[in-house]
Amino acid sequence: MPLFDKLSEIDSVSGDEKDISLLLKSEYEALTDTIIYDNLGSIFAVKKSKKKNAPHVMIVGHMDEVGFILKKINENGTIRALALGDVKSTSLLGTSVRLKTRNNKTINGMLLAYDKTENVLDESKEVIVDFGFENKEEAIRNDLNFGDRIAFANQSGQFLNNRRLFSKNWDGRYAPLMGIEVLKAIKDHEFDFDLYIGCTVQEQVGFRGIQTATNLVKPDLGIVLDTNKAFDYQTDIKEKNGELGKGVLINFYDTTVLPNRLLLTTLKNICEENNLLHQYYYSMEGSDAAWINKLRVGTPTLFINVPIRNMNTPSSIMDIKDYGAAKSALLLFLESLTAKKIQEFKEENR
Repeated sequence: MPLFDKLSEIDSVSGDEKDISLLLKSEYEALTDTIIYDNLGSIFAVKKSKKKNAPHVMIVGHMDEVGFILKKINENGTIRALALGDVKSTSLLGTSVRLKTRNNKTINGMLLAYDKTENVLDESKEVIVDFGFENKEEAIRNDLNFGDRIAFANQSGQFLNNRRLFSKNWDGRYAPLMGIEVLKAIKDHEFDFDLYIGCTVQEQVGFRGIQTATNLVKPDLGIVLDTNKAFDYQTDIKEKNGELGKGVLINFYDTTVLPNRLLLTTLKNICEENNLLHQYYYSMEGSDAAWINKLRVGTPTLFINVPIRNMNTPSSIMDIKDYGAAKSALLLFLESLTAKKIQEFKEENR
């Protein structure tokens, strides 16, 4: 997947998503005439309907990934950095990272333990990074600055069976990849709604970009592209929830939004009628969907999610079958969608 390779190579720690935004812009320009932004950096390709006053459909996911932000240069040349996002401490010792300076030079480093028991992430969510500097002065000479972002070094590829892909940032790459591929697939389609497909910033640090993006798009229907944790291999789980290779997730609950029931039924029927792999899922975490769902006057919102293993670690795993089922389900949903159905989704709870 050449596009996956390009996307996975880019670093986009929260608040520093410009490089992936530029790649999205170049891809979107070949597929649509209109590109819009909010003032935080979220980006959308717009496919306008020929009908006047058409409803707005928003397909969106985040493009930022977990990482770190430089907060102190120690006298011995090591760096103190604060975690951005829900970084998993169990995966960090010896992890390779990289920092891009303000003059676009990349410096490679490694995470160290902060105590003798080899803990890496302390109670204040900080880590120590070794970039090979002998002292503070050498670090400063190499243009390190407070606020610089530090990302996991790239780890991406395929397992031997070519069915599963691993990447350092699947949680921030699923939506950009899916959005571009959907735009390509519907390039010659005409809809009776305006379609906004894009990506938001700063999800990992508190669902920030989705709030400004929702106010920009003003959707009548929201579709969220995201990943959820796979609980399908751990020895201490009571029940499997999100199994790799079992298909797109029909996510009926998370702690911040109760998805529209008519939308869930519609997605389930599409999967059953077209023999698409699918599975029910519930999440004990929040999501961008909550803000689409409750901003302004409220918007019916649907997840088109997939499970991944090792979320927010240096290497996470996705099954291609799950991605394919999600893509097919989303395209079939769009083909069946009309302005009348959008209104029915809006009236579901009346």
